[in-house]
Amino acid sequence: MWKLFKFVNLLYLLVSSFIWFSFLLPRNYIPMIVSGLMLLCFAFGHFQAKVTPRAIGIAIMVVIYSLYSAFIIDPNYGIITFMSYIPAVLLFVLEKNYQQNLLDFVTKWFCIIMAVSLGFFALHFVVPLPNFPFLPHEISNSYATFDNYFFFMKTNMYLSENAGVFRFGGPFLEPGHQSMICCLLLFANRFQMRRQPLMWILLLSIFLSFSLAGYLTLAIGWAFVKIRNIYSMLGVVVVLAGAWLFVTVIWNSGENAVNKLIFERLEYDDQKGIKGNNRTLRHTDYFFKECMKDGTAVLGVRTQKASTLKINGAGYKIFILRYGIVGAVLVGLLYLLIIPGGVNRRYAVSFFVLMCLIFLQRAYPSWYSWLFPYVVGLGIMRREKFGYRSPALRIVDDSDEDKEADMADESNREKNC
Repeated sequence: MWKLFKFVNLLYLLVSSFIWFSFLLPRNYIPMIVSGLMLLCFAFGHFQAKVTPRAIGIAIMVVIYSLYSAFIIDPNYGIITFMSYIPAVLLFVLEKNYQQNLLDFVTKWFCIIMAVSLGFFALHFVVPLPNFPFLPHEISNSYATFDNYFFFMKTNMYLSENAGVFRFGGPFLEPGHQSMICCLLLFANRFQMRRQPLMWILLLSIFLSFSLAGYLTLAIGWAFVKIRNIYSMLGVVVVLAGAWLFVTVIWNSGENAVNKLIFERLEYDDQKGIKGNNRTLRHTDYFFKECMKDGTAVLGVRTQKASTLKINGAGYKIFILRYGIVGAVLVGLLYLLIIPGGVNRRYAVSFFVLMCLIFLQRAYPSWYSWLFPYVVGLGIMRREKFGYRSPALRIVDDSDEDKEADMADESNREKNC
């Protein structure tokens, strides 16, 4: 049952992040199916779990947020929201060694998937590979047709003629999606590359995504982990400043893809803040300001049956327009409740702040690729120091338990004889 539980978690993380084959599945029923399977594993797997008052509080908050979602959108969406958070509650009550084993499993196989994807991505530039046109039917207005190479997706939307590169997105619909998942898994593992060497694949995937959000999340997350005192802070500043100097000046005098797609987009802009702030269109920004002024944003435009045609893009503005300020507050409280008692405080605050920063530019708090690394990453840091390196853990599966019980019985019989 534990092996099935781990596989379901890996699959749900991929499906929740818009991996291409998820659109061939009944997406509205996926949270229900996953929740059912995970509950089944809990019922018959005899996992080590502990229900605490905080876990009960999380469950209550999930119910409140689900009822709110049902109120502002429709009852079906409320049910889907409830089912989307049930797996996170189950992860929370697992004992720490189970959470560590689960994180190791998901990280390892996600790295393997990305390694295979990177291999085929590199190969297709040399050898023609079979592919077929693919257009996600549910969100076809937001995307052009993809060339689906099974292990990775390719579209002219992610071709930068200015930089002369294709942005790598793996089997997901957006490079930003895969870089976000990679960053969260790295932070949940506290960048312990020696313990899990395959995670270098995640770094390479982020680099080839040429995602501004991915690069910033990686840099901020890495800084949160590494900064422990004034000396480590100076070290982080030196590394980041050196990277900036290398990319903007030394590497081909600034004529490189990273500088054009990342650093030049960080230049100040009077209207956007930075040039790379393209999460919403201008008319959406105007609509957001109007909703904030007249109070519509408190509960979101859907509660007043307002037109949603002006809502385009991603980030916190889109979330507030759709779910309201109340929805954002409820999600924030839920994520705060997920922080377990006794957790390393600095790590917990860092992780929550990192999630808030991601929310600003890509607000998908119900995605399992957010919830999974957040819950297990915090869970394994209960009563541990920030620099703690977890040893390899072995979780006894059901079949192993049966074998060990049989061996123990045989040993007792021999002693009795």
